[in-house]
Amino acid sequence: MTGLRRGWALTALLAGAVGISFAAPLAKLAVQDGGVGWVASAFWRTTLAAPLLVAVVLLYPAARRQARSAVAGRHLVLLIPGILFALDLLTWHVSFAWTTAASATLLANLGVVLVGLAGWLWLKEHLDGRYLIGATAALVGVAWLVLVAESPGEAPHRVRGDLMALSTAVFYAAYILSIKHLRATTGAATLMAVATIASSVVLAACALGSSEPLLPSSGGGWGWLVLLAVVPHCLGQGLIVLSLASLPASFAAVTLLVQPVATAVWGWVFLDEALSVGQVSAGGLVIVGIVLARLGSGR
Repeated sequence: MTGLRRGWALTALLAGAVGISFAAPLAKLAVQDGGVGWVASAFWRTTLAAPLLVAVVLLYPAARRQARSAVAGRHLVLLIPGILFALDLLTWHVSFAWTTAASATLLANLGVVLVGLAGWLWLKEHLDGRYLIGATAALVGVAWLVLVAESPGEAPHRVRGDLMALSTAVFYAAYILSIKHLRATTGAATLMAVATIASSVVLAACALGSSEPLLPSSGGGWGWLVLLAVVPHCLGQGLIVLSLASLPASFAAVTLLVQPVATAVWGWVFLDEALSVGQVSAGGLVIVGIVLARLGSGR
């Protein structure tokens, strides 16, 4: 792997992490302005993104062949990332009904540790002590960022919600690892399109089975949902998938912790949620952790 190729992959990964950081603010605006439910917002995120990704696939002959093969059933394994992504979104949103947002976000980010361990054990990626220190520092920074941003008030059925958030971490880790594994033989456009369609089908069943509103009640709500599909999903997730062909899964997972830092900034800019000194300090700790993890995960 050339330095230039890895440099571009790292740029794509960071840009993707910033892209997905818009997910929470856009989903919040869609719920507030459009009146849809949380599961419904996840459904529309994937459903509105699917036609755009299919259009990208149709532009490339190799991607078209891969997609036809997947639809014909010869490569049904391509559906696995989509199913895992849908379960990741579903469990994360549902966990908010039973536990605090701080606990749910923190526990979901434990997927970074799982990815690092699995990347070492399964994908035989090299890690040294700097990765462990960096991953720990980044997780502490995320915990600090979340805890200083929200009240730690109790929620009903706390244990149930915490367990649900832990399952989110497992689905997140499995999603990243499945993408990393499949990127060795499958183009990013094909993988994203098939995974998004699979996610949409799963989330459609979940949204229809819930009692929450499915359709936005205003044009503004539709606008936020379209942005949710284009920015975090098509651009953010697309760039992340593209980068995973050239970067260790363990480092990629830690780098994605830039997401909550960027989300805090967007909350300040778009939702008038001021940043405190503690939040800024926590963001700095996450960045230090990412740098250390980068040094400890390269070959």
